[in-house]
Amino acid sequence: MPAVSAREFDLVLLGATGFTGKLVAQYLARQPTMKWAIAGRSREKLEAVAAELGTTIPIVITDALDPKACSELAQRTKVICTTVGPYAKYGAMVVAACAATGTHYCDLTGEVNFIREMIDAHHETAKKTGARIVCSSGFDSIPSDLGTWATQQAFIAQFGHPAQQVTAYYGALSGGFSGGTAGSMFATADAMKDREVRRILANPYGLDPDPSAPRPAAPDDKAPGWDRDIGMFTVPFVMATMNSRVVRRAHALAGLPWGDDFVYREVMSTPPTAKGAIMAAGITGGLGALAFAMRYPALRAEIEKRAPKSGEGPSLEKRERGHWKVRFVAKRGDERLDYIVADPHGDPGYASTSKMLGEVALSLAFDKLGSPGGVVTPSFAMGQALVARLVAAGLEFHAK
Repeated sequence: MPAVSAREFDLVLLGATGFTGKLVAQYLARQPTMKWAIAGRSREKLEAVAAELGTTIPIVITDALDPKACSELAQRTKVICTTVGPYAKYGAMVVAACAATGTHYCDLTGEVNFIREMIDAHHETAKKTGARIVCSSGFDSIPSDLGTWATQQAFIAQFGHPAQQVTAYYGALSGGFSGGTAGSMFATADAMKDREVRRILANPYGLDPDPSAPRPAAPDDKAPGWDRDIGMFTVPFVMATMNSRVVRRAHALAGLPWGDDFVYREVMSTPPTAKGAIMAAGITGGLGALAFAMRYPALRAEIEKRAPKSGEGPSLEKRERGHWKVRFVAKRGDERLDYIVADPHGDPGYASTSKMLGEVALSLAFDKLGSPGGVVTPSFAMGQALVARLVAAGLEFHAK
């Protein structure tokens, strides 16, 4: 097996023929002097992507469900960046190959059960080989994970110690979720038929190295409420059960530097008006109806008909018109700091996600990172190096 520094490619993008994969390919194609390739099962489709990019980029034919093919691919590159989901179906062989060969890995998964399986199966191997297995490198879950880390760095710089609690308020958001996110949602719903999966998803610390270790209570919000810290209504955020577990894993991997009493909470906010109250009630009711409908095949089939499909997505104009913003409020006693993470020029599911995943892959390939290998999170693996890259890419990270 060639040493990582001597491998044929800096980076291989697996899944470049899907809608989000093409966006990531377009993003990566702008990078100068990089040795990279696109990979997938269909040579014809990959050649079409290469033609659209206007480049003679190398093409690798591989199958994410073939362990031998995944191993051979991993041995040729420093990083595998994959957009092929649902990851519970298409990700396990790729992760196994990367962990075994010391190859870094990044994906877009929003599947808590998949990440838990990868932790249990491959974390120790990846630590030994130095492979950084970085899941959830898009809108799931970089704003929450890296945003909390950046908020704590700002709090420490201002007050000399970390905040005891951080709340993320997902507010202004324009644009849709991707077909991959929808696919992950359906895959998770299927996995929840398993009692062990339900137990993992119900545990706020389900992705921690030791999910049963004594930790502060951190229940997910179930109902609308009024938040005095920001003077707005709050409602459960559909991605909180994923994002919050990633934030807590990062903190645990780092050795609990913010204290063993640190509490993270994540919600969505609506305006402090009558319209905002109606929105809060409607969103909460909609989430409840969605959870109910997912239990029944006929209702679920109707939802799947209307959900974005893999390979489909909005126009360039709609992607660029989209935006999102998260406000973090960090507190310890009477001390408080507000922090903003946002993308004013990219919808969350496509344009912004492709930027985030692309920069994670580039950071893994080229940045001098001091973090160890293992099944880790974006903030734990890259920290300030990734913040700097995303700011250069147009995202905002700053104290309010």
